[in-house]
Amino acid sequence: MSTPTAPRARVLRLITRPAQWVTDRLRPLLEGHEELLSIVFWAAIIGIGGAFASVLFREAIHVFQWMLTRRSGGLVQVANDLAPLARVLVPTAGGLVAGIILYFASRLRAGKGNVDYMEAMVVGDGVIGARPTLLRSLSSLATIASGGSIGREGPMVQLAALLGSKIGLVGRVPLPRRRLFVACGAAAGIASAYNAPIAGAVFVAEIVMGSFAMESFGPLLVASVSADATIHRFLGYGAVFQVPPIHFGENWELILYALLGILLGHLAPPFLALLDWSKSRFDRLAAPLPLRLAIGGVLVGITSLAFPEVWGNGYSVVDGILHGNLWGWLLFGVLIAKALSTAATVGSGAVGGVFTPTLFIGAAVGSLVGLCLRSGFAHMASDNAAFAIVGMGGFLAATTHAPLTAVLMIFEMTLDHAVVLPLILACVTAHYTSVVYRRGASVYKNALAPAREVTANTIAGLVRANAVRIRDDTSLAAMIASLPRGPLRTVYVVNDGGELIAALEPRVVAADVRHGDLDERATVATVATPVRAALTPEQSLTAALDLFLKEGVKALPVIASPWRATFLGEVSRHDVLLALQDRLSGR
Repeated sequence: MSTPTAPRARVLRLITRPAQWVTDRLRPLLEGHEELLSIVFWAAIIGIGGAFASVLFREAIHVFQWMLTRRSGGLVQVANDLAPLARVLVPTAGGLVAGIILYFASRLRAGKGNVDYMEAMVVGDGVIGARPTLLRSLSSLATIASGGSIGREGPMVQLAALLGSKIGLVGRVPLPRRRLFVACGAAAGIASAYNAPIAGAVFVAEIVMGSFAMESFGPLLVASVSADATIHRFLGYGAVFQVPPIHFGENWELILYALLGILLGHLAPPFLALLDWSKSRFDRLAAPLPLRLAIGGVLVGITSLAFPEVWGNGYSVVDGILHGNLWGWLLFGVLIAKALSTAATVGSGAVGGVFTPTLFIGAAVGSLVGLCLRSGFAHMASDNAAFAIVGMGGFLAATTHAPLTAVLMIFEMTLDHAVVLPLILACVTAHYTSVVYRRGASVYKNALAPAREVTANTIAGLVRANAVRIRDDTSLAAMIASLPRGPLRTVYVVNDGGELIAALEPRVVAADVRHGDLDERATVATVATPVRAALTPEQSLTAALDLFLKEGVKALPVIASPWRATFLGEVSRHDVLLALQDRLSGR
């Protein structure tokens, strides 16, 4: 009779067969690095899966949009084509539907694992509830497809992170690696959304993990590059923004970009304060969640009567700004309307990202600054598009407090080396200007605020209970026949009481048996080597790392206590390093 976990086991075996095939053929070149190969493989799988999840969400937006408006194409164009009454009713209906879905999602949250990927990585156990996440993504679909002023990157990242969480759960990996898998999913989601693989990995490392240690940053890069290659090269999706050729002017004009950064650094805190104020006002409403989101939709719809550009992500509007199709007082009005619409959508409780609205506002402010400067300095060579593209990075750095992510994201969007110097100046000055406000809080302050005290300072949560063990009276032939097919470094030998007595390397033993150096009828106890060092669950991470360094091994067995040698499993040195990284970064 099959068990409830049998389907999961079959799916896991189906996925791991390619990894096994690759490992078997690369083993001579990767001797002693099977664990690294496994992590890289799973990071790539998460990246590819995250790309497909992002594509599914992106296409679902078009389906929902057609269901609500009976029109296809860009949301701004759809808003222009609708009658004034419909332009108000569509965001209202979308907000109402999104609120109803979100209401049911909130009822599932308790006991279903963390919903937010940042919470799951920073203070959680790497578990993301599937049903609440899917319902929240469905709610986000309704909001975005009906014209809500919010980014689609949030649900895309969340879905990719969910995939990483589920792979970690099915594989029964330890806590630090499960968190790493969630992080790989988040990096894949960012890379898929913006065609920026390096920025995707840096975003998670800089903003969420707070560390660039290669133990974690390497897999993040693999996941984000795999996602980007899948969605843009194999599936054929183009860049998010169509950036025209940009001229950045003379060397002296770098000063102007630094001043633009200072201006953006002063503007970002009021924008974040506006979002917080809007949330507080909606929270005070004595209205159920669906009604609050419907009110947010009404506000967006009313604003769109004068400025239809506020509908949706605003990608087409940013393209218009970069190409000089939107300027002057009209651009100023669109900027104010977009900020208010974003505040209404976010404040009402809609699910989505603020990354894209931030880029929108940065591009608008940068273009307006460029227009003003060109009117005052007739001989200035930089064009408006240069200030707009730098403004995108500067405002992103000011709101997220992640200047490196901002620099890399804009550079990957443009692939223009000329943008680097003005972009760095603007991002750094914007960041340092904005941190003096709001006690240094960024747009992610709520998601990254510790929800509970993390006390995982011992190796207890890192023990892999599924380490291969075998009885000491088992024959060598029976042992070889019973070994799993995957890469395996050590088999632990236990007595009939389950106590650890020795260990052996199965590949070496199997080779000796094949060459006739060992009798296959002999027992494993005759060839096993006594264990020199073992860990106990209550040992600290630092003590465990000291023992790893002393023994020079990749994994160590874990026993119940120094006085009771009951075998509990093994701990990987890589997982200890990840756990120490978590603790040192405040997680």
